[in-house]
This record gives sequence, C-alpha cells and structure tokens, in this order.
Amino acid sequence: MMNQKKDVNSPVLLYEQIKAAIREYVENNNIKPGEKIPNESELCDLFSVSRITIRRAIKELGEENFLEVIRGKGTFIKAPKKDLHLLNLKGFTEGLSNEEDHIKKEIISKRIIHNNSELSKVFSHQQNEILELVRLVKREDVPFSIDYAYLPLSIYPGIDQMIENDTSTFSVIRDKYKIKFSRVEKEIEYMQPTQEVCKYLGINNTTSVIFVKKVIYSKDQLPVHYSKYYLIGDSVKFYIDVDYTE
Repeated sequence: MMNQKKDVNSPVLLYEQIKAAIREYVENNNIKPGEKIPNESELCDLFSVSRITIRRAIKELGEENFLEVIRGKGTFIKAPKKDLHLLNLKGFTEGLSNEEDHIKKEIISKRIIHNNSELSKVFSHQQNEILELVRLVKREDVPFSIDYAYLPLSIYPGIDQMIENDTSTFSVIRDKYKIKFSRVEKEIEYMQPTQEVCKYLGINNTTSVIFVKKVIYSKDQLPVHYSKYYLIGDSVKFYIDVDYTE
C-alpha cells in the first residue's frame, strides 16, 4: 500500500486527520456497507502513524456509526440505520426494500407446528396446523434480522409449498389467498439476544436487539398473521407519522 502523508503542522489533531483520511480512502476505493477495510497494521503502514492513533480514529468512527468492529472478523463499513414505520401493514422485508438497499431473505427452517398453546392464544380460534417460517434477512449481505412468521394452514392451505428464499409472503397472501389486512398490533422491546439469535445474526450476547411481536388482522377482524422478529439494536430507527385533524 502506498503511504499517505499527513500534515504534522496542521492544527487538526492527528487522529482527526486519520479519521478524514479513512473516510476518503473508503470513498476512493468504493468500499460498500458491509465490506471490510484494511486491518490496524495495514492502516498504520498506509497512513504512517502509530497503532494508538489508528485505534482512536477507528473508535470514534465507530461512535459515529461509520465503522463497525466485529471481534475475530475485522473492521467493516457500517450501513446507515434503517427507518422502519411503526404503523406499516406491509410485510417486514417489503417495508425495508428500496432502490438503495439490497435486501435478501434466506429460509432457515420451514415446519408445520401442531397444537401450540402460544399460537392458539394468538389466533384465538382452533388451529391444528400452523406453518412456522424462519428466515434470515440480510441487508447488503450482512445479517440484519431474524424473522419468525406463523401462518395457519386452515387459512392458507398449501402455502408451505409456495414460499422460497426471496418469496414475498405478503404478496402470496394478497394475490393467492385474497386476504386483505385492516389492523396491526405490535409490541416492541429492547432485550438481550438468545443463543439462537446470536448464532443467526453473528453477534454476541452483550449486543442488544430489538424484539418486535406483531399480529395482523383481516377485514373481518380475525388474526391472520403472527410474527416475531429480532433486529440488531443499532441498525434501525423507528418512526411514526399520523394525520391529525380537529
């Protein structure tokens, strides 16, 4: 790597110069969110500064949500926080996607559950068979969320054969089964992740996650969709907008 000279006579502190230099390096080399930057030793050689200065610069860029250090893996460009609308009735990943993001879904498991007490309470009417669909959601190829969706087969017969990795579940529900949604209930809380969630999201148990529990109702006010999903805490921000008239 070619050494980058810094201005020792500048009134700007050296680590601040290095922060700006790292940002410039990322831009010039077209390093995308989720991609790795050179390690500390390589950055020391690149900018001709000490490891202490590099660590200070990386630490502050992490606090500014520009970089993310993952132990045992390296330092990565961090994607900006994703806006999620609290009242959105769309499917979770449908609400995420836009032209600037690359959202992918990967099926972790797909199984039929019989006579589950938690799900019986949610759906309030007898449901003997319910599809549990577990999918890992990736943003720019980086784990973003793990999503557990529950779909009664009495409402959606055969839906387990229609869902593939990047299938829009909500499109299938709308187009194939002609179900129209009218209301959503959400519970949101901050929590420490389980071992399973840590494994799927590639985080440790000290990383806080946002847990969202959601029930969607049809036009007949019957619960027709139940989901639980976990988001890495510092990867999203929620917002709400409501029309208000006197």
